[in-house]
Amino acid sequence: MMYGYYTNRLNEYRKAAIYARVSTEHEEQLSALENQKDWYKPILEQHPEWDIVEMYVDEGVTGTSAKKRKNFLRMIADAERGKFDLILTREVSRFARNTVDTLQYTRSLKAKGVEVYFINDNIKTFDGDGELRLTIMATLAQDESRKTSVRVKAGQQTSMENGVIYGNGNILGYDRVGKEMIINPEQAETVRMIYDWYLAGEGIRSIQFKLEQAGRLTAMGKTTWHMTNISKILKNTFYCGIITYHKQWTPDYLEQKKINNHGEIEHTLVHGTHEPIVTVEEFEKVQNIIKSHQREHPESGADQKRAFGNRKPIDIWTELLICECGHHFNRRLWHRESGHNLYSYQCYSSIKTGTVRTRLNKGISIEGICPVPMIPSWKLAMMAKRIFKEFSKDIPPIVDLALSIIDKHKHDKKKQIDNTDMLRQYEDERARLQKRLDNLIEMRADGEITKEMFQAKASEIKIGLKELEENMKKLEQAAETNNTSPEGKTALLKQQINQMVCLSDDGDVPDGLLHAFVSKIVVHEDSFDWYLRFRSDNGSAAEPQKVAEYTFTKEDAKKYLYSFSPQRRVLKWSDIKATVYI
Repeated sequence: MMYGYYTNRLNEYRKAAIYARVSTEHEEQLSALENQKDWYKPILEQHPEWDIVEMYVDEGVTGTSAKKRKNFLRMIADAERGKFDLILTREVSRFARNTVDTLQYTRSLKAKGVEVYFINDNIKTFDGDGELRLTIMATLAQDESRKTSVRVKAGQQTSMENGVIYGNGNILGYDRVGKEMIINPEQAETVRMIYDWYLAGEGIRSIQFKLEQAGRLTAMGKTTWHMTNISKILKNTFYCGIITYHKQWTPDYLEQKKINNHGEIEHTLVHGTHEPIVTVEEFEKVQNIIKSHQREHPESGADQKRAFGNRKPIDIWTELLICECGHHFNRRLWHRESGHNLYSYQCYSSIKTGTVRTRLNKGISIEGICPVPMIPSWKLAMMAKRIFKEFSKDIPPIVDLALSIIDKHKHDKKKQIDNTDMLRQYEDERARLQKRLDNLIEMRADGEITKEMFQAKASEIKIGLKELEENMKKLEQAAETNNTSPEGKTALLKQQINQMVCLSDDGDVPDGLLHAFVSKIVVHEDSFDWYLRFRSDNGSAAEPQKVAEYTFTKEDAKKYLYSFSPQRRVLKWSDIKATVYI
């Protein structure tokens, strides 16, 4: 498309939109929609040929990132739908202070035939030198944001050194009166109880139940306590008179996204002017107890940093299971049988609050508590086996498609894979874990640790060694595959796919099949909803359609369990209902 034609189109009939953003106090006079329109009136009077379709205003948001401006994004979507072909905005810094955002959006709009006119800067994106001038102005706007960020951080550092309290001041044990934090006697007693119980040897779960039994309220005035609430109180230096700053920080001034500080930057500790609830000595004793209960992170080391962020699912079930209350499930060790760990899965919500049964036994309210019980893994495997046996007829066409794609691309050139460094890291980790195991054996032989502690620690290390062995084996297989001929690679891939989707009468459904064909499993108190990716006879639909219902009885459970474990017995049993959606 030739854009020279559009250079003088500002005097032609145009469907136009106005974009404005207000984020600073000195522009309060522009915050109202009518006042925004007033600013544009003189310009609009000079161009009666412009038909103003809509005005988009983002108030009180940053310009450094477009992701936070919902009306800006709505305007872009409307532009792509052809709602207008001209956007009017006051200046480049109002449109965006991120150079990349500015250029990407204006180029995208230009490709759709939508021009952006920056009035104060007199820049029109359809002009020949429009992008060059826009780049210069956008860079200046971004640099101004950087300077502002530096100035703000410097001001905050000065405030921190003076003990200024940030946030809303909602700290259990205190009331915020103006700029001061004043002791709340009732709440302070709750904090005191938490510290006293912990110093007396009570665990966090035990303290949780004691607080609820005593009817103590959280900082939000709720009667239900979570272990995380108590843990944060025990780790908060504010209670011993010290304010800790930089618990969170912003790595990128353009994104303006705060993340928890796990040692990336130094914390600032300042003695506050507020009255402490516990002494520094008591606080330090609590920290020592907490530290003694923590396990060594498997990847910690002098030259390694712990990685924080979203944890990858432990296994296929933690990836697929979603509770009716919206939480995911954690895997818990159920018991060991014939040298193997058997697992169950518990909703994270009930882990935080305690299960319904536990709370009833302690005489604590179960209002608002997730009722979904713990799920043994064998029940999930039993359901999967029945469901996949029914729907496995839809698998072969999908496998055939995958194999045809492999044949089509078997001669494509691929980058050589070098796993040497990764294998070396695995070898080092294996040596480290083996050394820990040897040390445990010596400590047990010398009577320094109990038999129970040895078995618990040794079991964790052995699981880690087994996982390392499996990962190393996969890397070695990948290296072998990479060095084989295209025909050999194709044959190996076909073999692996067929093995992955093979359903035998004796074994369980392979994880590969579950991952490929189950999108999620929603768990209710006495039923399960399985959402599959199989093709239905009716074709695809906008909403999942219910296609089957199953009831698993005590006889079904016996038949499944006895197929691999003659020692197992089915005692208390309630029928399980499973509904399948496609």
